Amino acid sequence: MVKKIKLVIQFITISLIMQSCSFDDNTINYEEQLVVFASINAGFPVYDTVFVSRTAEVNESVDSDDLYIENADVRLINISDGSELKFYSLGSGRYYPIDMTIQNLDSVFSYWVDYVISSGTTYRLVVTHEDNSVIAETNVPEKIEITSAEMSEFQCPDESTEPVSIIDVNNLENFTFEQMLSLSQNPLEYIEANNINVDSVEFKIGDCYTKSFASAPMFGVDYNQDDYNTIQIISNALESDVSGLEPFDDENQNGVFDEGENFSDRNRNGSRDSCYINLIYSEEKGLFDNDSLDYNSLANIWKEPLKRGSADGTWRENSPYRNNPWLWNVDISPSPIMWLYFDYYGYYMMTFKSTSDSYFNYFKGDPVGQNIYLLPDSNFEGGLGVFYSSSSTSFIVRVIATAE
Repeated sequence: MVKKIKLVIQFITISLIMQSCSFDDNTINYEEQLVVFASINAGFPVYDTVFVSRTAEVNESVDSDDLYIENADVRLINISDGSELKFYSLGSGRYYPIDMTIQNLDSVFSYWVDYVISSGTTYRLVVTHEDNSVIAETNVPEKIEITSAEMSEFQCPDESTEPVSIIDVNNLENFTFEQMLSLSQNPLEYIEANNINVDSVEFKIGDCYTKSFASAPMFGVDYNQDDYNTIQIISNALESDVSGLEPFDDENQNGVFDEGENFSDRNRNGSRDSCYINLIYSEEKGLFDNDSLDYNSLANIWKEPLKRGSADGTWRENSPYRNNPWLWNVDISPSPIMWLYFDYYGYYMMTFKSTSDSYFNYFKGDPVGQNIYLLPDSNFEGGLGVFYSSSSTSFIVRVIATAE
């Protein structure tokens, strides 16, 4: 009897194992779909490009550039009042709300400028191509409020402490779109002419300051994290393109470069010429406990390798630079702003964006493709991609070298 019971238990166990290993292997028929990426920002006209393409079957032999769709109908609709904004093809699957091909742009430009995205309003994006049509909606978040965070002193690896600066993070509060446009066109003159209060923070190099993502904050920004799922932080260097002669060691302290004095040959051509002078760049050893380390090598690890200019016969050829601007996603407040946010000295426009649920849900999926069988969570009905909205606030801060 005991033997029979054991056999029954074994049979049941094997049956359960077989069932747990079974899976639904029904064939799913491929259907071509539209893929759309778009975003809007409260308080501004639509300035972001809409991208439209199509999917491709796994065994389809096609160049990726051929997946872009050029003749789609793209429309943005304000659900509350029914007003529409039409988009026009720029090529390569890009669509923008201004038709660059017409002779008189004044009327179109005027309508575009007046079509300002409103907080708390729902917008619908409709994209149609031949027999395919996709629709997505986003509810624009309310305006994000930020304040300067009072953070405790940072304890460095050598047990010393470093204070965290408190700066003005509301110096562009209530700026209109026109004012922000003027600021972006000529930031230095605009800041000076309008007496904008801009605080400076020192960019220090060393074990405490530029070693990892856990380095000392330069300042902190606080916001109500309970109101938002994800915050985007965009750090935009306003003086990244400024050029100047490559720095040199003024050994005789006469204020001029003399033949034989060492200089930072950033483009590696053997001659002292120009460079992107505001790039935060240092090959100096001895600034870290590990004497073999220098700032450039650490930045290449934690950010990305320095990029270098293409061959054009000028000083820009092989000159180092870093991408600008940078975008970060955060979800914890207060947010420590450290060395990783900055690649250049000079003025920065820091923008904090509260994002809609569709953005958060999309990144809950697998947008960077770690698992090819897991699709990101799209909010498009009948298609892929994401249409999201944000509400932003910006401020100006100046990053200076320690010697200044």
